[in-house]
Amino acid sequence: MADAVWILTGASVAIGLVAGAALGLVLRRVRDRQVVRAAEQQADDLLREARADHEAALAEAKERAEETRESVLADLEERFSDLRSSVAAKEETYRSKRSQADRDYNTDARDIQKQAQDLDERFERIAEAQGEFDRAKAERTALKAQVIDLLARRSESDPSAMRQDILRELEEEARVAAKKFSAAHEEDARLHADQYAKRILSVALARFARASCTERGIGTVEIPTDSSRDKLLGADGQVWKALERLADVDLTISDHNMVQIGSYDPVKRELVTRCLEKLLTEKKVDEAVLRRVFDKTKRDLGNRIEEDGRRIAAEHGQQDLHVEIKRMLGSLRYRYSFAQNQHFHVSEVGWLCGLLAQELGGVDPRDARRSGLLHDVGKAMDYAIDGGHAVIGADFIKERGEHERIVHAVRAHHFEEQPNSDLAFLVIAADAISGARPGARRSTVNVYNQKIEALSTIGDGFPGVTRTLVFNAGREVRILVDGGRVSDEQSLVLC
Repeated sequence: MADAVWILTGASVAIGLVAGAALGLVLRRVRDRQVVRAAEQQADDLLREARADHEAALAEAKERAEETRESVLADLEERFSDLRSSVAAKEETYRSKRSQADRDYNTDARDIQKQAQDLDERFERIAEAQGEFDRAKAERTALKAQVIDLLARRSESDPSAMRQDILRELEEEARVAAKKFSAAHEEDARLHADQYAKRILSVALARFARASCTERGIGTVEIPTDSSRDKLLGADGQVWKALERLADVDLTISDHNMVQIGSYDPVKRELVTRCLEKLLTEKKVDEAVLRRVFDKTKRDLGNRIEEDGRRIAAEHGQQDLHVEIKRMLGSLRYRYSFAQNQHFHVSEVGWLCGLLAQELGGVDPRDARRSGLLHDVGKAMDYAIDGGHAVIGADFIKERGEHERIVHAVRAHHFEEQPNSDLAFLVIAADAISGARPGARRSTVNVYNQKIEALSTIGDGFPGVTRTLVFNAGREVRILVDGGRVSDEQSLVLC
């Protein structure tokens, strides 16, 4: 019985569960349909709203498009109106210019036609004049023949012989006139040669504005301390002797640490001077250091000489000089004559010679500058070759292709060869001017005293002078006079 009750109860529970599940399923389906209907309703509402918004946006877009279309049409209409106005203005300008061009063309055409008529008339007059000239020429020829025939009959001579006699007479008259002119010219030159020469010199010197060279050669090297002296000498004087062998010079050092460099070659003296100055800056000096410093100094000095040679040649417009001649001009930088630097001396002579040639005329200033520049090139090698530096330099430049007129001017500037050209005499004059310039060269005390005494004697020789004062190495002289014997007017004449 209990079992039966349990079975029934279980069946009831199962039926209840099935019924509840069925009911839940039904309720769920009902709820899903409601949700679907609500979603469909919401979708319909959204669709209606979207359609309304689309229609509103479309209407607004159409309205804006219409406004834009009207605005664009109005702008285009305005631009088209401006273009019509511009085209009309340009057409008016074109018509005006075309009318002016037509008027100018017609005027030019009339002028050309008139000029053509004038040319035709001139050609006719020229043709008439040519005809008259031909007739006059024929008449002159006939008359000349008649005169010759008449003279031949009267003189009973051959016309060719008469022509030769006339030519001889004319030649004799021309020769006499030339002699008279030459004599007058020579007389004028004899009377005024000094005046003309002084004028040419004064003008040339006034044009020469180059600064004078005050460079002087230094023949010694000063060693500052005894320790520096010991450093240069090295152990047992080995470094010192090695330097003498390398440079082929004689070195002597005094008790006052002054080094004298003995050599006839000015470039070697400069090389050793520079080498000693560099060795003084070295911390330690041995033969290896000496070799390094010597080689570098030699290269630097060689480059400097070549650069100086190129520079001075370019300065005078003589870049076509042979490279060895340029090198010799550069080495003159270390050659001195009476303490005057020869590198700058030849440059001065070159400029002065060119200026004198321009003032004198008849001589090419370029040749004059070239001759003046090369006149002392022999001084760069006269220590090694026998003979005067003028001859040495002339032979040197001749072997390197210089023209004979330049060679002669160089050879003759100290009269080793008799000068026979204006160019040679210009070089002599320019060389004398450069050497005689105040302060260019040093003189001895005796020569200086003789100069001062001579100036004093000249000043004291004038009547009324009581005392002569010489200043500024003879370039200025002042005198004191007796006021009772020399008046103010006479003092002006005396000055």
